[in-house]
Amino acid sequence: MSLALGIGLVVINSSRSSESDTLGDAAPMSDAQAANQVVGSARDIVDAARLQNVSASFAFLSCTSLHDPPYQGAVYLNFGLPETNPVKRIRDVAAAMEAHGWQQAPAIGEHFGLKLTKDGVTSTFHENPDDARFAAMRIYGECRNTSDHRNDNPAFSDITHRLR
Repeated sequence: MSLALGIGLVVINSSRSSESDTLGDAAPMSDAQAANQVVGSARDIVDAARLQNVSASFAFLSCTSLHDPPYQGAVYLNFGLPETNPVKRIRDVAAAMEAHGWQQAPAIGEHFGLKLTKDGVTSTFHENPDDARFAAMRIYGECRNTSDHRNDNPAFSDITHRLR
């Protein structure tokens, strides 16, 4: 019986940490700040790499394994690839980003594609496995938005017009 109570105490005490523990010393971001962080980065990437045939959507994603705060802004962006040598185009996009201050980031847990970071924003991108005519890019910001986005409807919104 005491073993079961001890395990129960450990489980109860090891539950999700408080928001202040999750954020550390960083100040929370408003919805607008979290969105602007990644939408602005997406716009900069589109311009720097001269991306064509772009479409994008935005959502707040939970930084926990659940759907609880904190959240991060995230942009899912697709861009066109040439029929010949799409891998070179993806490398050219990375080079253009690096020329504008992005740095290679460790690819922990990723199995393919490239990962770059700048000013608290991370971008991963690769050839779209479902449609070789496009690349898929995920741009995500810092986990500092403490609003409750569990019931956002729709969860994703089209932001393509904001990137032109």
